[in-house]
Amino acid sequence: MITPYYADDDVTFHLGDCLDMLPTLPDASVDTVVTDPPYEIGIARQAWDTTGIAYSTPMWAECLRVLKPGGHLLAFAAPRTYHRMVCAAEDAGFRVIDQLDWIYTHGKPKGTDLARAIDRHRDDREHVLQVTAWLAAARDAVGWTNRQIDALFSFSGMGGLWTTQGRAAIVPTVEQWARLREALGFDDTDILPLVTELNARKRTVGEAWGQREVISRKAGQARGAGLYGAFSEDRVVSAPHSEQAKKWAGWNTALRPAHDPVLLARKSTGYDSLVGGLLRHGVGGLNVAACPAEGGGWPTNILLGHDCPPAGCLPGCPVREVGDAARSFPVFRLDSKTPASERVTVNGVTHDTPKPLSLMRWLVRIATPPGGVVLDPFAGSGTTLVAAVSEARRAIGIERHEPYARLCQVRLTSPISPSLFDGAL
Repeated sequence: MITPYYADDDVTFHLGDCLDMLPTLPDASVDTVVTDPPYEIGIARQAWDTTGIAYSTPMWAECLRVLKPGGHLLAFAAPRTYHRMVCAAEDAGFRVIDQLDWIYTHGKPKGTDLARAIDRHRDDREHVLQVTAWLAAARDAVGWTNRQIDALFSFSGMGGLWTTQGRAAIVPTVEQWARLREALGFDDTDILPLVTELNARKRTVGEAWGQREVISRKAGQARGAGLYGAFSEDRVVSAPHSEQAKKWAGWNTALRPAHDPVLLARKSTGYDSLVGGLLRHGVGGLNVAACPAEGGGWPTNILLGHDCPPAGCLPGCPVREVGDAARSFPVFRLDSKTPASERVTVNGVTHDTPKPLSLMRWLVRIATPPGGVVLDPFAGSGTTLVAAVSEARRAIGIERHEPYARLCQVRLTSPISPSLFDGAL
């Protein structure tokens, strides 16, 4: 029997990989799976967001196995990787019911300003090809092959890159060039200045970048090292300089993100009808009466983040500046970042991407019967588990990263604001 990392009357929490932990759970033992798996987009170059686990059909098959017949899955994803997660869940046996969309306004643009990129760009390709053509001729003049060049350096394939006219052409370093000169015995008086210049310009920006007119400059403010690291660089607004940059001023590579899709899927009831499964297993429906839209009435598959009073907003609570159209949708507290009351710092570690508690409570409530069991195989800082307890449900959580597991433990055990915890447990 596996000893939980944390357990009480309402929550059982495991530290470990969900691929190892899920097989230990009994068949048909949970009512709902509500989870926020990795988005698989390499957030801030974090390794945990590039594992491919969200696309794992065996993992979703385990989630299906532990669900009661008729039970629901609610899983977040990034817009550009959602389809791969959905296909994996569907291949595992889930029936796709709907796509919910959590709409918010605090997303930060992550595209590339093309005018800036053009002024930063250094295009040395013409000169690089001049060097590689010269070296190819020098190689042929002494009857060498690229394989012999590779053997000289104990490389594999570099001789081809140094002598090609293709896209992958590169210039040897100054040290490598000197060794080539000695081995092939060529006179490089005419080409050496260019080789030296190209090496000096490697990993440098184009000249136009330094000639841009500075429009405004705002000193950066250093912040604590978290998911995105420290930040202290000045923020500079400057005008395009080169003619090509001016041509593409105002163009970018992406829109500002404003929604996260959420998969709503269901496990088959087997030989039972939906009603028969509901009566037999106690799951299979959505509690629309307990999750009305802001203005009352049937909840939609659009979930809005909006400005709320300090106490936060759940359906039925007052909401600031919600127009008539918005009253047709469920509305949740919106902040430019997760509110302090929902953030946890333990031993200097903070989870930077938790979902709002009110949003997770709504998802737990709409799909899980009172007293039912919610499973989250990617618990993170424990928002789903806290939401389940807040909604009088029980929860099972799994998290592979121990620093995040400690955040879960603090949130589940402390009656004090979890933002006050900053130190060893």
